[in-house]
Amino acid sequence: MSTLSLLWIICRFVHFLAVMQLFGISVFTHLLAPAPFGAVLLQRLRYWQGWAGLMTLLTACLMVAVQGGLMGEGWEDVTAFPIWVAVLDTAFGQVWRWHLLFAALLLLSLLLPADRMRDRLILLAATVLLVGLGSVGHAAMREGAAGLAQRVNHTLHLLSAAYWFGSLLPLLTCLRFSRRGPWRQEAIRCLLRFSTFGHLTVALVIATGLIDTWLIVQGWPFDRHSPYQMLLLAKMALVAVMVAVALYNRYRIVPRFTASPDQAQRGVVRATALLLGLSLLVVLLVSIFATLEPVAVS
Repeated sequence: MSTLSLLWIICRFVHFLAVMQLFGISVFTHLLAPAPFGAVLLQRLRYWQGWAGLMTLLTACLMVAVQGGLMGEGWEDVTAFPIWVAVLDTAFGQVWRWHLLFAALLLLSLLLPADRMRDRLILLAATVLLVGLGSVGHAAMREGAAGLAQRVNHTLHLLSAAYWFGSLLPLLTCLRFSRRGPWRQEAIRCLLRFSTFGHLTVALVIATGLIDTWLIVQGWPFDRHSPYQMLLLAKMALVAVMVAVALYNRYRIVPRFTASPDQAQRGVVRATALLLGLSLLVVLLVSIFATLEPVAVS
C-alpha cells in the first residue's frame, strides 16, 4: 500500500468520525434532550463539536488533494490545482463539490451564537453531509433506479449508524447528570428516549447493512480470497458484538438502577465506553475495505 493510499484511508476515517459525531451530538442535544437540558449538554460537548466541525472541513479538502495524487502521478499532483479541478469533474467530484460547501457552512454555523436556530443549521448540514457520503464509493457503482435504491439504502445505513455511534459521547455526558442534581429527571428522560429510538436504529443498521452487503458483493461475503469480503466479515462480527453489548446493557444493567443506582451507572459507563471503542474499530475497517475491490480478481 502506498503512502498516498494510507493517507486516503486516514482522511476517510477521520472524516466519517467527525461527521457522524456532529450528527450524533446534534440529534442527542436538539431532538432527544428537553430544550433547557439540551443546551446544558451542548455546552459540555461544544469542545468536541468544534473539533469535529474543523476536522470535517479539513479532511474534506484533503481528500480532494489526495484523490488528485492517486489519479495523477503521485505526491507531485497532490498540490496541483488543475488536478483538483479534474477531480471535481469526476462522478466523485460532482458530489464532493456540494460536500465541501456544506462542510464550510457547518463550520461557519458553529461560530454563530448558541441558540436553537444554530443547532438546526448544524443538524441540517451534518445530515446533508451524511447523504453525500451515501452517494460515493461502492454505493455509486450502479446507475438508474437500481443505483438510486442502493444509494438510498446506504444513506439510511449511514444515518442510523451515525445516530448510534455519534450519540455515545453525549450519552456518557448525560449519564453524569442522571445520578443527582437539578437536571437528574431531564437526564433520565433523555436516556429513556435514546433507548427507545436505539432499538429501531440498531434494527435499521443491521437491515440496511445486510442489503448493502448483498448489493455490493452480489451474495454473502464468504470468499476468503477477497480482502474486501474478509474485512467486511470482521466488521459484521464487531457489529454483532456491539449489538450483544447494547442488549446486555439495556436488559441486564439498566434494570439495576432501582436497586443499586451507583453500581448500575458504572456498568452503563463501561458498556458505553466499550461500544465507543468498538465503533472506532468498525469505522476504521470500513475506511480500509472501502478502498478495495469487493470481488477477488482471479
